[in-house]
Formats: sequence, structure tokens, C-alpha cells
Amino acid sequence: LPLLRAYSPSAMDHFYTTNATEMKNAVTNLGYRQENNAATVHSDQTPITIPLYRLYSPSVTDHFYTTNATEKDNAVNNLRYRDEGIVAYVYETQAFGTVPLYRMYSPSVTDHFYTTNATEKDNAVTNLRYRDEGIAAYVNL
Repeated sequence: LPLLRAYSPSAMDHFYTTNATEMKNAVTNLGYRQENNAATVHSDQTPITIPLYRLYSPSVTDHFYTTNATEKDNAVNNLRYRDEGIVAYVYETQAFGTVPLYRMYSPSVTDHFYTTNATEKDNAVTNLRYRDEGIAAYVNL
């Protein structure tokens, strides 16, 4: 299942979804520009996958994705994010054929950004002032 990626230049927000209808709405009505697919993920949990949770903060227009339930709960309870459920299932550790899904955060524009491309990650950290927050999960390309 493709994990679709979009970016809103006006909101300075990266958005990821597996739902093509939701992506179409974001592009058509919410000012997002669809970018390349971020990764390939699972729609159902398997014995070796874990949930990738999606959260959203309307006050700062930021989508945030995490596999950590404690981090998710903290964002909801203390940082004013809304829990938008599970977007997909991913790998917690590297499995055959998987690659890292890197996570970055920009405090200056309040944006979480995820990519499988190490060069893109390095550019965001070096030139766009994102903080490298490590590997969010492992995914297929």
C-alpha cells in the first residue's frame, strides 16, 4: 500500500496518508501539493509490524506520525494534538528489504517531515533547519 506524501507551502506542513480520496481532498481543497510516494506500508497488522499513528495539531497546522504509543498519548494530552488513528503498519526493526523512514522536525515552522531518502534528510537538516529525530520506523520502497 503506498504511503502518499504531500506538502502545503502556505501551512508549511507535510501530510502522509494511504487514502487516495483523502489525498485528493488535501490537494483539491486544502492547498497541498502531492509529492512522490513516501514509502510502501501495510494496511493490516502482521506479526512483525506495528502501528504508525497519525496526529494533527490545528493550532499549529502540523501532522505528526509516531510508532510510540506513549509519545502519541503525550502529544494528545499535553501538546494539543488530535489522535487521527492508525495510518498504516510499519516495521519497528529492519527486516529484509526494508529501509529507514527518517523523521525530522522544524521548530521554526512546526513541521514534522519523513523521508526514506538519506540525501533529502541530510539536506533538510543542513539547509532547512530541521532537527534529525532519527528513524521513525522501517518501510518498503
